Amino acid sequence: MKESDKKFWLYIEPDVYCNIKDNKLFLYKTKNNTVIENTSSEIISLIQSLYEKHNLGAVYFDGENLKNTIFSDFIDEFCRKQMGNIVDTRFVTKKPIQLMPVLNLQHDIEKNKDSVGEGILSYLTEVNLYINQVCLVNCHFCNDYYRQNLCCTKKNEKDEISSVNTLKKLLEQIKYSPVSKLNILGGNILQHPYIKNFIPALSDFKEFTYLWIHYKNIVIHKGDFYDFKYVIPVTFPIDKTSFTNCISLMKDKQVSYHFFITNKNEYHQLEQLTTENEIKDYKISPFYTKNNQAFFEENIYLNKEDIFVERIPFRKIFAHQKLNTISFGSLTIMPDGNVYANVNSPVIGNIKTDSILCLIDKEMRINTAWRKIRNKKPCNDCSYQYLCPSPSNYELAIGKPNLCHVKP
Repeated sequence: MKESDKKFWLYIEPDVYCNIKDNKLFLYKTKNNTVIENTSSEIISLIQSLYEKHNLGAVYFDGENLKNTIFSDFIDEFCRKQMGNIVDTRFVTKKPIQLMPVLNLQHDIEKNKDSVGEGILSYLTEVNLYINQVCLVNCHFCNDYYRQNLCCTKKNEKDEISSVNTLKKLLEQIKYSPVSKLNILGGNILQHPYIKNFIPALSDFKEFTYLWIHYKNIVIHKGDFYDFKYVIPVTFPIDKTSFTNCISLMKDKQVSYHFFITNKNEYHQLEQLTTENEIKDYKISPFYTKNNQAFFEENIYLNKEDIFVERIPFRKIFAHQKLNTISFGSLTIMPDGNVYANVNSPVIGNIKTDSILCLIDKEMRINTAWRKIRNKKPCNDCSYQYLCPSPSNYELAIGKPNLCHVKP
């Protein structure tokens, strides 16, 4: 019997993400990172029928349609990329049923802003505590680094410091939370007048506490270093002598180096430094200076190939539709007690007067950062809208809603 004389069930796999915009069909197989794009109105209608609730991911498909190359070519690609299949109704008499994934939050703040939900402390996964503002190092972009990526920073005015009581109050509130990172930053935290009192208070949280100290401040410090994990920011231009001394001083500590680069030359320098000094644990963060737009467009902006360089799980696609996966779960506390969900956003409260639970509740309601998603132009006109990373501080620094070559 010819294929065109047969009757089929056409079904789609539950792990396929579908997006239809501007008469363009986009299908993404989340388990094997394959894509189908099609602009045929017939194919779009066919796929739309699969997603109608009563069809449960499967529809009747007449083999007569296979005489049309629009259908036959699509079905061939559809099956070959394991997006779904067609089965002969002679062998499968009952219509297949596919349990299609649906984004359904128990506590969707958009649906009910009067009820954020219980257990909101579980949302908190990272706390960044700035304990002072003074530092003898003069990094050129000192006041800007921390606005793009987590980093130390200082203020020129009189030093404001966090008290030990503020730290103890914070620790008491987060000890039963899922916080996996407590970052202690300055200024130069080693210049805090009561740093020796901070350390005992942090001892029970040592497993997830990170002390941030610029590499030049490591060298300046004359005393011993505490038995904690360290993150060491490295900014350019690098003083190689100081950097080498820093490595020597910290050789017996758990250390991660965080390089901030603004151009390709700095990238090549850090490659050489990490190789020569056998540094394995390090992170690279590009930094936007307002004068290195070309560097960002060439190395940071996404094109289509970049989006699919790694498999994107369905869970991540769903997450991108509801929350900012970069900011969500993180609170930053400045020395004056002011608390931010993002340091570029308005203050949401003060740790001296507001509880962590109240601060989380407020952020979930007013949304200064945690729920900022790609729901504005040009992203909301793009098929890849929720496959891309959430909006970051780079967009804010550059003044563009997206860093993208697909929808520039």
